[in-house]
Amino acid sequence: MNAQKLRLLFLNVGHFADHLFMLIFAKAAFSAGLAFGLAKDGAYVEMIPYGVPSLILFGAGAPLAAHLADKWNRNAMIAVFFIGIGLASIATSFATSPLQIGIGLAALGVFASIYHPVGIAMVVQGGGNVGWRLGANGVWGNLGVAAAPLITGFVLVDYDWRLAFALPGIVSILIGL
Repeated sequence: MNAQKLRLLFLNVGHFADHLFMLIFAKAAFSAGLAFGLAKDGAYVEMIPYGVPSLILFGAGAPLAAHLADKWNRNAMIAVFFIGIGLASIATSFATSPLQIGIGLAALGVFASIYHPVGIAMVVQGGGNVGWRLGANGVWGNLGVAAAPLITGFVLVDYDWRLAFALPGIVSILIGL
C-alpha cells in the first residue's frame, strides 16, 4: 500500500472512531445508570442528559479545531484527536458518579470536534478523485455509527460499561501514537 492510500485509510479510521466514540454512551448509559444505583425503570432517562454537553461540544468545538489546524499542523491535530479522544474515553471509564461521566463525555466531545474540520480537509488535500475519497470517508463515518451499539453491546454482554469506554480508548491512543 502506498503512502497516499495508507494516509487515506488512517483518515477513514479516524472518521469511524469519531462517530463510534460519540455513540458509546447511547448504548452504555443504561448499564452505567444501574451501576450507579439508579432504578431500572429510570436509569436510561436519568443518565442521558449527562451526554448532552458532549454532543454540543462535538459541534461547537469544530470551528476552534479548524482554526488551530490552520494555524498549527493538521497532522499533529489528527494525532491530538486520536490520543485525546482515547484518553477522554479512558477517563470516562473511571467515573464514580453520573456527573463525572458527564465531565468525561464533555472532554470526549471536545476531542471528537477535531475530526471533521481537520480530517476531512486532509482527505480533500490527498490528491485526485476527491469525490470518491470523500464518499469513502463518509462510509467509514457511518460504519462507526453502526458499529458503536454493536461493539458496545458485545462488551456489555460479558463485561461492564467501563470496559466499553476503556477498550476503544486504548486502541485509539495506540493508533494516535
